[in-house]
Amino acid sequence: MSLRLSSVGARGFVGESLTPRVAMDVAAAFGTFLDGGKILLGHDTRHSSPMLHSAVTAGLQSCGCEVLDFGICPAPILQFSVPHHSAAGAITISGSHHGMGWNALTLIGRDGAVLEPAGGDTVLDSYHSGNFRRADFAHIGVPQTVDGFARRYFETLAALVNTTAIAKSNFTVLIDPVGGSGCAFLEHFSRAVGFRLVGINAEPSGYLAREPEPRPRSAAQMASIIRHVTGHVGFVLSSDMCRLSIVTEDREPASEEHSFALVAEHVLRKQAGPVVTNICSSRTIDDIAARHNSPVVKTPVGQAYIASALADQNGRIGGEGSGSAALPAFSRAFDGFMMMALILEFMAETGRPISALLRALPRYHINKRSVPCKTRRVHHIIERVRETLEDEAGAKSDFTDGIRIDWPDGWIHVRASQTEQIIRVISEDKKRAAALERSERIVRLIDQEVQ
Repeated sequence: MSLRLSSVGARGFVGESLTPRVAMDVAAAFGTFLDGGKILLGHDTRHSSPMLHSAVTAGLQSCGCEVLDFGICPAPILQFSVPHHSAAGAITISGSHHGMGWNALTLIGRDGAVLEPAGGDTVLDSYHSGNFRRADFAHIGVPQTVDGFARRYFETLAALVNTTAIAKSNFTVLIDPVGGSGCAFLEHFSRAVGFRLVGINAEPSGYLAREPEPRPRSAAQMASIIRHVTGHVGFVLSSDMCRLSIVTEDREPASEEHSFALVAEHVLRKQAGPVVTNICSSRTIDDIAARHNSPVVKTPVGQAYIASALADQNGRIGGEGSGSAALPAFSRAFDGFMMMALILEFMAETGRPISALLRALPRYHINKRSVPCKTRRVHHIIERVRETLEDEAGAKSDFTDGIRIDWPDGWIHVRASQTEQIIRVISEDKKRAAALERSERIVRLIDQEVQ
């Protein structure tokens, strides 16, 4: 499986493409870019993470970087901590929503956001050239272990939401961190916000007991038990605590597209402002923003683009249909803890169950597909999609990332994955049959072109 290098770091299959040498060199390139500054380092519970952690530490030390080692740490807590430690940046080691065997190094800037594309491209240039900053024996960086870092994070998060209303609601909340980096922090979170916790897959074993990408099919286990424990809401998260999907009290696993939408509805009803999302998130976001007289800014897919646009546009909230959101007033990270806290506040302040809040969202039917495809074929395929669909009545094209074509009642988006050798096809429409027919038509076209 090939190594995937991008402006935000490296991702690959451990032992095949993502090796200790690769991790060491990516870290050295980042340390060179930051001129040997102070860098925070955290990792998840995957069996490969300690190995990669050692390699990254060595690469940073060789550049003279002071390494503040957070050990096992959820990505959003590490990102939140960067400005509070006056650090130049951070690296988080986590496979996130990818399956067993995968892992990744994600580069964080001094503001706590994923490194902006321009800076990331400079790191890539350094990585490929192998021209790294090297400290002499007297100036090699010294790693330091950081303890107690979660306290400031959860105190700040508790101050963000109405914990009094949440505590009075006596919520029973199911949380499934898939054995990842969030496991050790769930009790702290529940005490800070004020609810009864039921943990599922909450032992940091390094084993992923389910598909780590939060979506309805990975929520089946939680949906089967939520009524038995009288749960008010369930949250299914990625292993780095950046993405989530929701399970209702009546056992419905909601689409991950509704996670950001629900948080945006709650945030904007309190204070309107620009909403930043990617080019292939549901039109539900557009409808919610219009309801609250808030402009929508569309970006290419990826947390780095969302974070950059939030800063440039003074955005109120940003996120993606993958189940992630960032609230700049709190942190510039995609943050599952923050999303859960805001959703609980929404439930508590309105007195409405999670099922009712989800039903009140504007609804569309969305179909997501993927087709194996070599990178060299992508541009040709996107051109074939354009030729096939662009002349249809009412079609409007957008090339922000791949190609998106909109019609009055729906749209389709086709792009190359940034992390895998596949083409992603997303189709949405007011009618389920129309969304499905459109995606199947394009998948057949792609299959023909890649043969």
